[in-house]
Amino acid sequence: MKAGRPEDLGTFETERDAFSAALTAWAERQADGLLERADAKADGPPDFYDLWAAQSPERQAQLAALIQGYGFRLAQIGAWSVLGIWNPEADGWAPEVMEAWLAAAAASHAEQYEQAAYATATAAVREEGDWRDNLKAGLASWVIGAAVRAVTAATEARSFGSHDAAGASGLTHKVWRTGGKNPRASHVRMNGDSVELGQTFSNGLRWPGDANGDADETANCNCRLDYTREGG
Repeated sequence: MKAGRPEDLGTFETERDAFSAALTAWAERQADGLLERADAKADGPPDFYDLWAAQSPERQAQLAALIQGYGFRLAQIGAWSVLGIWNPEADGWAPEVMEAWLAAAAASHAEQYEQAAYATATAAVREEGDWRDNLKAGLASWVIGAAVRAVTAATEARSFGSHDAAGASGLTHKVWRTGGKNPRASHVRMNGDSVELGQTFSNGLRWPGDANGDADETANCNCRLDYTREGG
């Protein structure tokens, strides 16, 4: 049986926003739990290894599973944006071929976000002022950062999905399309730039949101790719 676009897939925007809401809610629960455990320590700043880092493997696995689940949906949206035009029967392509790459990407995002929380917590107790207030403010910033990470990871997953489908469909070139309400000036200049499928763009990225790039080029990016086939 040939693959088809899942009927329950929404638009990129609705799936991205659902991802952002889920990741933010997850982060809020983790932050609230840490603050509650830290408040129980009345004799000075707590040992954050004991309160946070000791449970890191389990928490990262949980977070990676959340990111991978949404990433798989977003990657399929990207794939079908290409397949629907160039390869409606999805010949030579199947969604499960994306799972290993998406799992690795999700694990990387989970590790980075986890490390950001630990860095925030440990920095809070070294700052001047009440460590509880500092910790609360730091974790609030970490929670806000969940939305940025979700947008970045969503763009990455959509881009990867479209790229994977393009390769399976015999397309040879990719075209950068600048998106979002407030795109980077560098991405505005790149709008319409075309390179071969296996090459990188002038900013060093394989696609919008590419984790191989620096945050200056990827964070909160809403750009996307179009594709062409050499010779028509």
